[in-house]
Amino acid sequence: MSENFGVVVAADFEFEISGGDYNLRSGDIPMPLCLVAHVLDEDLRHVRTIRLWRDELLAAKCPPFDVGPDVLFVAYSAQAELMCFKALDWRFPVHVFDLHTAFLARSNVLLPYNPDEKRNKPRKRLSDACRAYGIEGWENIDKETIAKDIGEGHWCKYGRERILDYCEEDVRMSVRLLRAQLRGLPGLPPADIERVLFWSSYGANCVALIQARGMPIDMPMWNLVQENKGAVIGELLRWFDPSYGSDAPIYTPEGEWSYERFEQYLVRTGVAAWPRLDSGRLNVDSDAFRLMYHVPGIEGLHALRRTKPTVAPCPRHPRVQPTPVLFRQYQPLPETVGFLVDFLFPQPH
Repeated sequence: MSENFGVVVAADFEFEISGGDYNLRSGDIPMPLCLVAHVLDEDLRHVRTIRLWRDELLAAKCPPFDVGPDVLFVAYSAQAELMCFKALDWRFPVHVFDLHTAFLARSNVLLPYNPDEKRNKPRKRLSDACRAYGIEGWENIDKETIAKDIGEGHWCKYGRERILDYCEEDVRMSVRLLRAQLRGLPGLPPADIERVLFWSSYGANCVALIQARGMPIDMPMWNLVQENKGAVIGELLRWFDPSYGSDAPIYTPEGEWSYERFEQYLVRTGVAAWPRLDSGRLNVDSDAFRLMYHVPGIEGLHALRRTKPTVAPCPRHPRVQPTPVLFRQYQPLPETVGFLVDFLFPQPH
């Protein structure tokens, strides 16, 4: 760090996302409540602590620390902090090191498929990253409850100083995590600083701007889909539900999925080897469907399951967290996008 940055700032905001003094609703830009930052020197030694409450933040015209080219801004899931920068109309830091990005880069692995092995998706919160590096903390704090209360505007039950202390604990742990990521551990090599800085420029800066502005929607197309919703759903079912027209279709005419009728369909068509959960129920996640694409009709059914939510009511402000994972999860498949275009805008023959 000393070769590139003379100052390192580890920071964390607490903010409201609903309710509160500003009566926030779903989709509104988060409203910062407080900021705590630890300013470090080039050797990551503590220099000073900054603790600011909402009134001080709203009065500030710029961040209370330098964000120029000689400074490295550090945070966990830094897009949340930069959303607060955006809400306060502050200039973004030139260099961002996202601890979450660094953790994902070292902990995400693609294991070979094993149908007999039970796997739980690991969580990737700040506390999880710290534990992975052998860092303990928050022993006497109900972190999830306090975070939920702050987000919903119920922070008053804790008081200003306790919220600031809670926020500073995250900053303190972030500094310890940064040091650990730079050193590395067996199985967790030292962070690739150059790549993490590059990835953080998207994972923080760009995502924060996208979230602040909302997701662009082709409203004429959207309105056309909504006006013809019943017909669109009917045609999607006719094209992609392999049980369409049978006595027990997987989807109702209104487009509602039925687990029971899907199970019956598999029995009727002789599919006996569908992946199952420990409970014995069918596994209906995307990985299970992809594994069964060799069965006629299953790929189209999977496309239908992934596309159906796109004809749901439009959110007031379409602000979702546009990470690559979420894009892959919620984007409709290309074949169904093509179908919608062909259905709504038929070409003359």
